[in-house]
Amino acid sequence: MASGLQTTMASPTETTTATYFAGLAAGKPIRYGMTASKGKALFATKSFGPGEPLFHEMPFVSMQHIPNQSLVQGCENCHVIVGSIEQQLAHVLHVEVGAVPPLPNQLVGKVPVNGKCTCACGAIYCSPTCRSAAWERYHCALCTGHPDTPMHDFLQHAIDTNEIFLLAAQVLGRICVAYAKDQDLAAARRPVDMFCKLPWWEVVASEEDLEEGQSMDEYCGVFRHLLEETFALFMDGLRFNVAHLALHEPHPDEASDYMSGLHWENVVADGIANGFLSVDFFANVVGMFEMNNISMEVRHPLSLLAERYEDSGDAEIAAWLDVVEAQVRVQVKMHMDDDDDDDDDGHEEEEEDDIMYPDLDGTALFSLVCTMNHSCEPNVAVCYESNGLATVVALAPIATGDELCIAYIETEQDVEARTHDLREYKFECQCPRCLRER
Repeated sequence: MASGLQTTMASPTETTTATYFAGLAAGKPIRYGMTASKGKALFATKSFGPGEPLFHEMPFVSMQHIPNQSLVQGCENCHVIVGSIEQQLAHVLHVEVGAVPPLPNQLVGKVPVNGKCTCACGAIYCSPTCRSAAWERYHCALCTGHPDTPMHDFLQHAIDTNEIFLLAAQVLGRICVAYAKDQDLAAARRPVDMFCKLPWWEVVASEEDLEEGQSMDEYCGVFRHLLEETFALFMDGLRFNVAHLALHEPHPDEASDYMSGLHWENVVADGIANGFLSVDFFANVVGMFEMNNISMEVRHPLSLLAERYEDSGDAEIAAWLDVVEAQVRVQVKMHMDDDDDDDDDGHEEEEEDDIMYPDLDGTALFSLVCTMNHSCEPNVAVCYESNGLATVVALAPIATGDELCIAYIETEQDVEARTHDLREYKFECQCPRCLRER
């Protein structure tokens, strides 16, 4: 079976790429195309006014940032913030539910309650449906629920070194599961092959970061060594988990027969022969995230609740919100101080004034959203629903045929700062604003 597999980093043809993105854009008021200077791009097929939504997309892979999990409990699959308002508040404050200010009587029964369940490994979901969906998409290959799986070592290593390794593992897990299901490796890895990929060390390497007397090859070698160590731990865990899946066909829903239709016998061997289970592919996936991932932010239900009721005129609700907000401010401030102890006093005071309820913060890769190019004068932005769905919204009038551009960086900077921040994306912006300001 392995002898006919494609090579490590196959480059799709223009026809294959166009067909793939045409399929993703089908039914949406956008089209995929190529530009002479920027390559892949998305264009509007109708006009839009400011504030109008253009299209929606669910992420190919996504994750909540590890530090953010101490403040917000989100579903690993859809990123809904789980539990009742009282449970969510208790998690932010790091106390038992009984210790939080009781919900005013006027709000009892009127506040949405999201479910909460867990996998054997401790991963949190909003429902058994989301737990099964994640299991069947990638989690079965990565789960640390078995006490003997070496995947524990990979998980801890990624937490200690770079959490983006966990997102890269999701990608490889998705490819493994898709191949086990359909026995078509080209199709399984196609979403990844559509993105421009450079090895992680080439993406992050900068002359500015070299130590005195250190060559660029030596500098990149540090990153490669870390990737080799990381990938070895991942493969140990994957081999164990795949063998366990082949033998026992576990599923969080005991009534499901989904796993019986998967064929795990040759997944690891074929993945190695194909090249997607290799240090180089893993490095390219990590590099892909550095250049293509999008920040994901889901508003906390407490924030939405405060916004809805702060001007209600109800004294009891107002008093409850004041108490809750004061307690949350203290906890979030402590969390921010733990993350960064180097802020000066003035900056800390400014941040403290702005501290509100913590959002769910994460990162995601979207096949369509991440195909949009950058502009320092973007005409669209990405907003997130409570279930992780990305919505692309017009920031300015858009005419039929206009290219859709988002901002990769903070645009409220001068041109020199923007140029510096865009170096990691390996291009110099030629948008009208940059040309005016240079």
